[in-house]
Amino acid sequence: MISYLKWQIIELDFLSATILTSGGVWYSVGINELTYSKLSLDSEVWIYVYHHITEGNQSLFGFVDYEEKKVFTELIKISWVWWKVAMQILSLWIERLVIAIQSEDNKTIEAIKWIGKKMAEKIIIELRDKDFGIYLKNQDTIKKANTISGDLHTSIKSTLTNMGYNPRDIDKILSELPEWINNAWNIIPHVIKELS
Repeated sequence: MISYLKWQIIELDFLSATILTSGGVWYSVGINELTYSKLSLDSEVWIYVYHHITEGNQSLFGFVDYEEKKVFTELIKISWVWWKVAMQILSLWIERLVIAIQSEDNKTIEAIKWIGKKMAEKIIIELRDKDFGIYLKNQDTIKKANTISGDLHTSIKSTLTNMGYNPRDIDKILSELPEWINNAWNIIPHVIKELS
């Protein structure tokens, strides 16, 4: 079983990354848009991997954070939640997802592509008592507005504009950032999620 990969990204798009290991082996790893936003072509990375094996097929799914891999593993244990749905659910942003599950916020989960009311309820029932080892701040604190420096704002706006997003929409979301989102590593995935 493959549990992580480390070395160079040689191909990268919204749904997959190809990693060349130090041993010269290439692995294609499925990712989602949030993971994509944390990676860059030709960079050296350490990616946690879920190795999915079925009869006649093997697939790899990559996560920058170990906690995302843990949540993915639990999601695909739920009936009717296959890997593609689980990856889409994780695009919600893991802290926001866990808060929605623990507070039994059906509406937030229902808003995810391919998830209806019954599926949202099932996900909450199955996962609400799970401990994913994720530290969550008070939800009122999370909702408070945050401000970022002008240089960081400009850099993030430029990156996302080059990815095809509307500059005005980017500005609006950056002006309403939750307090706990305070660096590019967190901000870019958050903005992409809000623009989706």
